Amino acid sequence: MTGFADSDNDAQMRYEVAAYDHAALDKSFDWLKSVPVTCDQFTATDTPVGTQTVQVVETSLPSAGDDRQGLQMTATGALEGTPFTLTMDIAAVRVGDNAISLTNGGLGGADSDSTSQAVQLGAQRLTDVLAGKTPAEQPPGQQD
Repeated sequence: MTGFADSDNDAQMRYEVAAYDHAALDKSFDWLKSVPVTCDQFTATDTPVGTQTVQVVETSLPSAGDDRQGLQMTATGALEGTPFTLTMDIAAVRVGDNAISLTNGGLGGADSDSTSQAVQLGAQRLTDVLAGKTPAEQPPGQQD
């Protein structure tokens, strides 16, 4: 797992690559695809925060990997009387029996362009590695 933090908007990105059993991966993707329909809005209760209203919607991702699913989750509530909104992009990309899972966002919102870029570049990098190629140290267009 790799994590990145953006202090400008209090956002964090978490990125993980793993290999899975084919049937288990199918089941996970089926479940992810059902979430915006079966759990599009619900109430969550957390001890320090209290009650939060959570909404989940499907988002589009760039064409990458063999399959992909994008969601955006927004939780609203109040902490010690101060209202907050937490917005997270959630993405999963399948490459064979391997998957990339990604969360991106925070109290300052989610930068969906960063989510899309991570999905696209990550899927290509994983495809290259699985094909026995050595990926570039930095993606094209990235600066030191």
